[in-house]
Amino acid sequence: MTKKKTLEPHLRGIVDLVSSTIEEGTRQVEGVHRKIADIPFNVLKRVKPIAPLSSLAHMVEKKITHSAYNTVRKVSKVGAQVVHNVLPTDPSNHGISAPEYLTETTRPPRKDKPKK
Repeated sequence: MTKKKTLEPHLRGIVDLVSSTIEEGTRQVEGVHRKIADIPFNVLKRVKPIAPLSSLAHMVEKKITHSAYNTVRKVSKVGAQVVHNVLPTDPSNHGISAPEYLTETTRPPRKDKPKK
């Protein structure tokens, strides 16, 4: 019996890699963004007449920025889940061989259709 080569497990791995890279990348960029945006707001907070207004503006800016980066992370997760849902969960049911790194014992038992 010859095994069919399949890209399905590799696609799942690539999807997970891209999703986790976006997750960590947006966290890093958000942190840098935060540090850069804090600089002018910290200066403005020291100016007594505008300190309350600048504090409020800083809080709004933080919430908007976090929401934007969080949205990118959520869209990435949803996209990854959609791809995983589209790919077959049991490749053998779809005529796709199991990945080479799986042994026969890890595959679910194949249900043969009764012959008529």
